[in-house]
Amino acid sequence: MGPWTWASLVAAVVGVAGGIAMVRNVAADPEAEPPAKAPVASIGVEDDWPPFAWADKPGQAPRGYSVEVVRMAFRDMGVPVEFVAMPFGRCMHEARIGKVAACFNSVFSDEIRKDYLLHSTPLFNEPLAVMARASAPRESIDARALEGRTVGYVQAYQYPDWFMNNKAIIRVPAGSDAALLRMLDRGRVEFAMYGATVAAWRLQTDPELRDVRVRMVGQVSNDGFGVAFSRRHPQGEVLRRGFDQALLKLQANDGLRELQRKHLPLLAQ
Repeated sequence: MGPWTWASLVAAVVGVAGGIAMVRNVAADPEAEPPAKAPVASIGVEDDWPPFAWADKPGQAPRGYSVEVVRMAFRDMGVPVEFVAMPFGRCMHEARIGKVAACFNSVFSDEIRKDYLLHSTPLFNEPLAVMARASAPRESIDARALEGRTVGYVQAYQYPDWFMNNKAIIRVPAGSDAALLRMLDRGRVEFAMYGATVAAWRLQTDPELRDVRVRMVGQVSNDGFGVAFSRRHPQGEVLRRGFDQALLKLQANDGLRELQRKHLPLLAQ
């Protein structure tokens, strides 16, 4: 069966002829074919970025703010969805090659738009903070102040070009968010690039990080994040269009406020 379109999905439920919508009564006509069902959309979800999206253990269903928002949008679209939790780098790769129809949470940037389809408004904005040890000298840090300093970051995550391409910044990779905080706390780097909401959530809720003493010393950007739809997947473009409309309706109706209070108390204030 060839790729389906958003129009064919609607037409499968409601036929339009001569400007008048005609709904087939399958129960009254036992020989009539049942309405076509939309194929299940396979969506990749990063598995280690709370409170936005994470899985407690491999193989478990993902949860978090963006997981619930994306699920609500697909429900309103009438499209069944299967979430596949995986490491972020693999998630974006599988969306790029068309193995899954989309991946989230991706930063919204011109660079990402070259390889993926993005919806018009982000799911949320997340400040990119500069973190330091609590015992470090008090100083206000901006992008230029990072030059000549050791700065930790998580490998395979998305960072601004000015950070990744500036050879004057001594970048030190970490394998995960938690590993990056421990690296900073132990003095292996002077600073760490970290999502402000993610840092607050981890430091407040992760028992393995209860002894970590770090603080925010600067903010270098406030980036939008959302779903990166595949350009190569047969469902990618039609799902992006439908998701865009569904998300705009949720945002217009203030349908996300309760979810923000539940998952993102720092952003809902």
